[in-house]
Amino acid sequence: MLRNATSTVFTGMKHIFTRPICSRPRVGVNGFGRIGKCLTRLSFENNVDIVAINQPFVDVKSIADSLKYDTVHGPFGEKIEVHDQKLRIKGHDMKVFHEENPEKIKWSDLLVDYVIDATGKYTEKDQAMKHVKAGAKKVIISAPSKDAPMFVRGVNFDVYDQSMKVVSNSSCTTNCAALVIKVIHDGFNVQSCLLTTTHAMTASQPLHDGLKNRSGPFNIIPSTTGAAKAVGKVIPQLNGKVKGDAARVPVLDVSLLKLYINVGNEVTVETITNEIKCRAESDLNGVLSYTDQKLVSSDLIGSTFSAIVDLNQIEVMGKMVAIGVWYDNEIGYSTRVLDLLKHMAVIDRERK
Repeated sequence: MLRNATSTVFTGMKHIFTRPICSRPRVGVNGFGRIGKCLTRLSFENNVDIVAINQPFVDVKSIADSLKYDTVHGPFGEKIEVHDQKLRIKGHDMKVFHEENPEKIKWSDLLVDYVIDATGKYTEKDQAMKHVKAGAKKVIISAPSKDAPMFVRGVNFDVYDQSMKVVSNSSCTTNCAALVIKVIHDGFNVQSCLLTTTHAMTASQPLHDGLKNRSGPFNIIPSTTGAAKAVGKVIPQLNGKVKGDAARVPVLDVSLLKLYINVGNEVTVETITNEIKCRAESDLNGVLSYTDQKLVSSDLIGSTFSAIVDLNQIEVMGKMVAIGVWYDNEIGYSTRVLDLLKHMAVIDRERK
């Protein structure tokens, strides 16, 4: 069964871990794709007020329908009304903009504190700063960034500084990999690591073959991942010691990470398992989980954890450790974006 210190089950979009914060920041979401939609659904259970959504070329009624119904995660449990250019959910209004240029989004009119850029387009600091020019105070990029500080909950939230205007929540795979690798590094001194993620298909894999991308539903597609390099950024001691690749497979959600780790001394399956259980039930409660059941990917849809270690997929040979880790690359990642936002709000409020 899935385990952490407080819960053994989850259902659909139900959020398991909620951390109270000092205030409810006013948030804008730029981009209403998979992550933008998940963020919006989850915000109602996370003390986050999304006051505006920006999505060009899509009318407000279509955005409402997209939020209400989802093939992977099922229907949204709240009533959604459309009034003028606003969505109304549980008496809460969200203004909908349709701007192509982030600098033209009227965040200032709505006193937006934080913008979550979920487009995957504005991943560099100078690009993301367009939201600040439009009136937002700070920006969280829901993708890896070349030059913005990257954060992973359970790994390096403590280095966030109030002076940072643009930050990145890294990637779904990095949130999974860095968390588990840090647990092993803390306990057994990681020397090097190879990783492979068998990743659910995304919008970049079309139905039919394209000029650049092959058909997602009919192929296992070898790919690359920036997660290995990103792990070295969020865990500086391991910079240059982690390499990896990826394969995209024909499932809509939930991915499987395989870690092949060299540690400093010989270990056993039992010592690795005990370390993972201990951390999942203590300081990483709500972020790291584990299961002793023989699950498949669809069993994990809706998981809010960054990483669910499959205890059946732990193997040891001397100093070499192999670990299989599940993660919902949509809901788990979106939950971490909101966790980062709430953490920033607490730290930023302390300055006042």
